[in-house]
Amino acid sequence: MKILIVGLGSIGQRHAACLQKMPGVDIAVLRTNKGTLKEKSGYTEFYNIEDALAYQPDGVVIANPTSLHVETALPFLQRGIKTLIEKPIAQSHADAEKLSPFSNNLLVAYCVRFLPLINIIKEIAAGERIYKISFKRSYYLPKWHPYADYRTEYTAKKELGGGVIRTLSHEIDLMLYLFGEPVSTTGVTDKISALEIDTDDFAFFTCKLKNGARVNFELDFFSPKNLNVAEMFTDKGKYTWDMRELLFTPYNETTAERLYGPELFNIEKMYSSQIDDFINFIKYGKSNNASYEAAINVLNIITKIDG
Repeated sequence: MKILIVGLGSIGQRHAACLQKMPGVDIAVLRTNKGTLKEKSGYTEFYNIEDALAYQPDGVVIANPTSLHVETALPFLQRGIKTLIEKPIAQSHADAEKLSPFSNNLLVAYCVRFLPLINIIKEIAAGERIYKISFKRSYYLPKWHPYADYRTEYTAKKELGGGVIRTLSHEIDLMLYLFGEPVSTTGVTDKISALEIDTDDFAFFTCKLKNGARVNFELDFFSPKNLNVAEMFTDKGKYTWDMRELLFTPYNETTAERLYGPELFNIEKMYSSQIDDFINFIKYGKSNNASYEAAINVLNIITKIDG
């Protein structure tokens, strides 16, 4: 099986590393050599779309800047090649709609779906009434890719589809995946720090679910230490997690019980499971990755807040 990766930044390299461990998979990359990471990859490399199409890949992973997702994916989708696009699906609805005719061959890479934690949260949500879920994501943008000048990367540039609400949209997908579409969404994005970027570095918004529960989000590019925490209140008590452990505190207690540890937060397993899923999609047409429709629903929420 032949897999082409478009873009060889940090996420493209992570996908390549996962694919490299799979027997019978030949990897090639389509790159511009305009990014920070310019060294030869060791894979077959193409520098124009014509040569990449002539490679006749069985599947394509689109891992270039958001603003280029649609124009890059279309030539492959038009030839019936199954394609996995990094999140978010596109910079705008107008761009994303160009992919609609090819939705059966298209997936969007919201990788957190494959974190072992998520199956546990689904089980809890199925057996308990949810009152409120809160997600907080924060990291200091200049530390995100230490090898690069953050001011030159897509996350810092509006024209490339950057900004915090698009870059950190995994939790929006999780809300939709676990609890369905909200009945209302309210919030703001803003540029409030001294970071040298021309897009949002802060987002704060809340969604109301059909059952009356609230899902709150606070996202920013400020934290010196990567912060990824969540809490969920149910009719039984409070659950919290922070990428190291899952805790539970009943309402009649003050001390949290540790339910699970690092086994639920294996990042390498998360990415390898996502790529395994894509290979199965190529072979059998079934997937737990986000569909075109699911990715559009994420984009709907982003644009309600960010315009």
